[in-house]
Amino acid sequence: MILYEAIKYKYPNADPQKDFELRNDGADSYIDEWYLDVPKPTEEELKKWWEESQANPRYQPPLPLDYLAQEVAKEKLMRKQLEHQCDLLSNELKTLKNEILFIKGESDR
Repeated sequence: MILYEAIKYKYPNADPQKDFELRNDGADSYIDEWYLDVPKPTEEELKKWWEESQANPRYQPPLPLDYLAQEVAKEKLMRKQLEHQCDLLSNELKTLKNEILFIKGESDR
């Protein structure tokens, strides 16, 4: 059992720098200091959390390359949407220009 992972499974926002301290004196690891506002977990609770963490692993962020590929795909989609909007606006402006020219009598409409 890895104590750190068991504790982080139960308390994902716990900071090992300020919320708890783990020690290993050569035999097994143990909680040396516990500063969270909840009771210090028992050995049974820690084992249970460890088993649960193995059965239900925490979210693993995508690899940097996968993340970059996702961001590039999002940007391409946004660019296509902007190009489409630009085309629509350009067509609207052409229509308005033709209507203005027609009203002024400067067009062969």
